Amino acid sequence: MCASILGFHAPLLRAIADQLGLKPISELARMPGVQGVYRITVNYFDGRVCNSVATLCSTQTGGIVQETVYQRALSRKPIAHQIDEMRYEEFIQAVKSLSFDRMLDQPNLPAYNSTDLWLFERAAGTFSHSVILAPELAQDQHARLVNAVRNGLPEALRQVK
Repeated sequence: MCASILGFHAPLLRAIADQLGLKPISELARMPGVQGVYRITVNYFDGRVCNSVATLCSTQTGGIVQETVYQRALSRKPIAHQIDEMRYEEFIQAVKSLSFDRMLDQPNLPAYNSTDLWLFERAAGTFSHSVILAPELAQDQHARLVNAVRNGLPEALRQVK
């Protein structure tokens, strides 16, 4: 059975960042000096590992930093990784090549309690866009987005029990 995205998926995924006390990426993107923000929220449907939120932020003064926060682990303290500029550029080029800013949510998403789900978000200035996908069921453009994250930002997907 397919659950309504507006009814189940989006609120479930956005609630993870809210519960962790993280600012919305649209707010982060409007902060002085911020050039761009990407966020990957991962919900593990069966609780085998902690849900996570990885936020990648590029700033004029602080460089490029990815912070990952886990539910139920590490006292909700972020794990930070400095990302070098070349790797960051490769990642954002991979995302741009998919026309991410016009990408829709993955079609035919299953019920939220039957597979892992990701919320992939991007914001810059006043612009923000997000896509919901089930990485193990993704096809075509959505599968390429999954690969871009897995290959470009493996730290964003590290699992903690």
